[in-house]
Amino acid sequence: MARSTTTTSVVPVVTTVLQTTSTTTVPTSTTVAEIIPTAPFTGLASESDLSRPAFVVKIDNAPQARPQWGINQADVVFEELVEGNITRFAAVFHSQDTENIGPVRSARTGDFELLSNLNRPIFGNSGGNPTVMKLLREVNMVLVGDTNVGTAAYWRSPEKKAPHNLLTSTSKIYASSNEQGGTPPQMFNYRSDSEELSSAAREIEGVKIDFGGHKIEYHWNTESKGWDRTQNGSLHRDHDGIQVAPENVIIQFVQYGRSVAFAGSPEVKVIGTGNAWILTDGRLITGKWSRPTSGSLTQFRDLAGEIVSLTAGRTWIALPRADTAEILENTSN
Repeated sequence: MARSTTTTSVVPVVTTVLQTTSTTTVPTSTTVAEIIPTAPFTGLASESDLSRPAFVVKIDNAPQARPQWGINQADVVFEELVEGNITRFAAVFHSQDTENIGPVRSARTGDFELLSNLNRPIFGNSGGNPTVMKLLREVNMVLVGDTNVGTAAYWRSPEKKAPHNLLTSTSKIYASSNEQGGTPPQMFNYRSDSEELSSAAREIEGVKIDFGGHKIEYHWNTESKGWDRTQNGSLHRDHDGIQVAPENVIIQFVQYGRSVAFAGSPEVKVIGTGNAWILTDGRLITGKWSRPTSGSLTQFRDLAGEIVSLTAGRTWIALPRADTAEILENTSN
């Protein structure tokens, strides 16, 4: 990263007085501004090592797991269905470090496509059934799970009972990755401070999502400029008591199939197209999502076909089935 420096140049200035020419030396100074790069998953300036790979980790969302550690430090969080109609998170860490993340849980076959377009990310998990683990090793990622690095990067908290108490940290994960993995691509487009939202955006109060066992709501908070998350009627706070309120929420309506590893396990389908609701800056943009191949990034466009630009900050992506969410209109208008 370039440091701010000052240089002095000698500039000859010619002045003509009664046919007599004199040369005067005038010092000038030029300051080179420090350029801070922006993080690919948030669009925010960051002094972290942004060339390092993304770290994607499975985080428990069962009632016994809450409140979770480190969830507010993730750049992006995916929420997907698992067995019993409850949900589990796939959290992407990159621009921020945190010393406690968890509870870490097992992988599912639906996780594979969440990894395949991030240029060989690091993946953290607490095992998985034998078929999942066999197939996982065919994915273009760096596995740094508890089954292959053990106590070098994972430990159990005495605050909760197993299996809802396995923790890790970004520092231990990156130290255990042997410098493997690639620099991730930019996942979203972001608006500048002066750029207006799409004309298709409209103010709303929030949204409700019914996953079955978990009923989720997001409500716009005008003070924090984030979407306050609730789960089954309770505010969602992390282990430090901080409210989960990402700047952006995307409802990406998807289909689920049956996992080849276990017929009772739903497998999210994120290749293809579908409807999407993009929540940003207190507004809703109705649109479509599209991801034609495993290696391509998902694009979110409004109904006019324009790519939606998000507010710089964190993004949570809910992956519910069609017709399982509703918009909460803004009644104050």
